[in-house]
Amino acid sequence: MEKIRKNKRTIVLFLLPAVLIYLCFEVIPVIMSIYFSFHDWPGIQAIPLEFVGLDNYKSLFQNKVFLQSLKNVFIYVIVSVILQVPLGFGLGLLIHHFKKGQRFFKAAFFIPMILSVTAVALLWNFIYFPTEKGILNSFLIKIGLENLTQQWLVNPKTSLMCLIVVSTWTSVGYYMIICLAGLTSVPDSVVEAGDLDGATGWKKVWYIYIPMLWEPLKMSTIMVITGVLKIFDTVYILTPTGGTNNSTIVPALLMYNEAYRYGHYGLGSAIATVIFVLSVAVSVFSQKLMNRRESVEY
Repeated sequence: MEKIRKNKRTIVLFLLPAVLIYLCFEVIPVIMSIYFSFHDWPGIQAIPLEFVGLDNYKSLFQNKVFLQSLKNVFIYVIVSVILQVPLGFGLGLLIHHFKKGQRFFKAAFFIPMILSVTAVALLWNFIYFPTEKGILNSFLIKIGLENLTQQWLVNPKTSLMCLIVVSTWTSVGYYMIICLAGLTSVPDSVVEAGDLDGATGWKKVWYIYIPMLWEPLKMSTIMVITGVLKIFDTVYILTPTGGTNNSTIVPALLMYNEAYRYGHYGLGSAIATVIFVLSVAVSVFSQKLMNRRESVEY
């Protein structure tokens, strides 16, 4: 085993398939997308590319729809982080302390994560159905709150939040599992010492569990941010046109429309490049911000 570890050729041989796959499906598409963003091209192979420099980026940041999509996605990111990470952490804590039925609760909260996006979107479409036949509207009518019934995915005031709820319901089980994995590594002796020192309830959570699970929480936060910045499928299925007055338009949906619906492949590539740069920048910023508080190891 030690000889294999020292043999660089063997290491390279084992790493080569993964590196090639990563290059083909991650690195090269990003480079090509950046290249296309400096050209005007309808996406048809027979038509040559026309170099336009930064014109695509200039038109983007002068486009009110694109600026609205950035605003929407930043709201989406902030609310998703506030909801998904604390909910995942809280559910992980609750289930960790349940000795009976732990497997059932793990499966129940994780099932939405393994369902197809189409199935999830159709399910929530029945919930948000705009008439009294919609599950949410029907429930409100039955409990005497019929004045609150509305067209949830059509109303600009509620449509974006409705999509955030769908994403939270789908993803929170994943972050719950991450927190549960971290909780299993917390020594019983540390928890017992905290009990003896009077750390109960919220004090135990704040002074013991959060510091010791800081790395999983940091990783979950970055995953939420990067996942939401490039979100497309849920938005496209529930509000394919971007909602009323572009209330649910996000950069990925606008990229799809520009590149594949309107044939503006260069402009779509520019949007993709902006999404990539934003994902990297926000991830680095959030990581540095969270690194100010160090995790505790025992």
